[in-house]
Amino acid sequence: MPWKDEVAFQQRLMSCGVEFNWNNLDSWVWFNGDIGKYYNELIGSDSKRNPNEISSYAVHRWMGKERSTLIHYELILSAMRQFTSGEGLHVLDAGCGLGAGLMWFETNGPKSFDLVGHTISSSQLDFINKLPQHKFEAVLKSYDDLGAYGDDSSGIRALDVIYSIEAFIHSPDEEHTLKQWSKALADQGLVILVDDFLAVGVDKDAEDIQIFAKSWMANVLHTTSSLTELAERHNLKLVLDRDLGSEYNINKWNYGNRFPDMAPTKRKSHQGWLGSKMRQRLMIEGKLTYRLVVFQKQGGINSPNISKNRQAFQENPAGLVEEDECSEVQTIAENKRPLVFEEIVPEHRTGKGSGGGGKMKCISGWYCCGMGETWWENLDANRTDTTSYLKLDKSLFGDYMEKIVEHLNKFYRTLPEGAVGKFLDIGGTGNVANGMRKVTSKFSHFAGPFDYWLLDSDSAAKGVENALYCDMADCKVAPSCGFDVTFSHTVLEHTHRPWDTFDTIARITKKGGLTAHVVPFSYQYHATPDDNFRFSHRGVTTLLEDRGFTILEVGYDICTKPDKVLRERIDEHFDTIWLVYVIAQKN
Repeated sequence: MPWKDEVAFQQRLMSCGVEFNWNNLDSWVWFNGDIGKYYNELIGSDSKRNPNEISSYAVHRWMGKERSTLIHYELILSAMRQFTSGEGLHVLDAGCGLGAGLMWFETNGPKSFDLVGHTISSSQLDFINKLPQHKFEAVLKSYDDLGAYGDDSSGIRALDVIYSIEAFIHSPDEEHTLKQWSKALADQGLVILVDDFLAVGVDKDAEDIQIFAKSWMANVLHTTSSLTELAERHNLKLVLDRDLGSEYNINKWNYGNRFPDMAPTKRKSHQGWLGSKMRQRLMIEGKLTYRLVVFQKQGGINSPNISKNRQAFQENPAGLVEEDECSEVQTIAENKRPLVFEEIVPEHRTGKGSGGGGKMKCISGWYCCGMGETWWENLDANRTDTTSYLKLDKSLFGDYMEKIVEHLNKFYRTLPEGAVGKFLDIGGTGNVANGMRKVTSKFSHFAGPFDYWLLDSDSAAKGVENALYCDMADCKVAPSCGFDVTFSHTVLEHTHRPWDTFDTIARITKKGGLTAHVVPFSYQYHATPDDNFRFSHRGVTTLLEDRGFTILEVGYDICTKPDKVLRERIDEHFDTIWLVYVIAQKN
């Protein structure tokens, strides 16, 4: 059992939705971290695997409406071809299971591949030995036991590719594993992972996450970004990150978009059953994501290129680059397939939890927005006076949420398959120091296929996953040309020097990248921690055009108090506020 106190354990399970209809906890089968014993037991209880049919023993999540468990191998082969010559590769299946991947690559991949698999389950190896005749080799070894690869004395050449499907998550020490993998790889070799990752903003010490970790033996709980930080210590650079959960609608085809029935019986007392149900629950809640991630080795540990890069970073920690060196957003090239992603929905969210948290009907408890066009039409129908210098064209009024989401979805559709990137939410934690509620994911749904990052000068940003702590007007920790999308929501009025802040936005946004902001035009004074500026549509246009951006859309949204607020609440809040929205693209 994962907890010594059985009553506490039962309470933890019940708090996560597991219903106990019997009292004999001893009937549960637990393996105390012995992953080999775990799989031996699992395989011994399953007689449905047909050695002559790869799909019957390819035990992975279903992908797409065909419910395929073989697409994983197609995606891995595609990644190999994208980043290597694709021929003559020395390939390791790390945690090779029943050998489905090895058999698929031998059957469908280049004949020049040299394939080997490692497993720590004797039952899995017994099954592999009963497969139809094959050339690949499978051995009873940990996937960390790679000392012979690339060792001149062994005569075994270094690996070109290490791939792992739903196995890396079981590593008892992920940094040690990455270190050993990096050592065994040839220069420019690949590590390809298909596995579960934490969503940004999820607390890995939360009860439900820990029950999943214990029951699934999920020792490795990372976001893509936190794992990337770890991998970079061992010269492994992230080159591809795909959200397979969204691309292949994992929740629909595996779980019917439903929470699991978690009422155990004596037939459902296996640790793996509980782990799979917790995984389903966390996937449906958006706390886990299912991803394909590719790292590429960047030279050897003592490589002159690595030393050169490290020296350059020490001399230039902010990543400042000349304008002509600024990296560009990836776009679809001729004959390339577009990125598949789940389109963003224009809605407000609470910012508590993954995926932006729960849905909100309005921007806040004080205001509901989206009244811009209605206000203009009402004025146009009922005006008594016309003063030319007061008039604004109808095209300048709209729903800021719908406008920003429209442009984000349009931008994401221009990305090629396999594109990776970063979305930066400026001021994304809220001003906790002045009494505001801390949030960590309020606009994470806007990030779409990209990693969601936060930047804030509030100390609450310290220690938050994927967060930069700095003053936006002088933020040396933000890398130049480091973000594909930069965004802020009612934040820039608080800066003391907006011109410097817009300089930073221009510096850190990639060429071809999108920047989108919502700022107040008519709004009550709100010192959180200070309140310095208001902006018209012409003001934000000038600030961005002067810094090399093309304006895609700019306008006003109008927000009003709901009737109940008007009746029951009175303070400094204006009855009506005006917001300016702007979306622009860096030239």
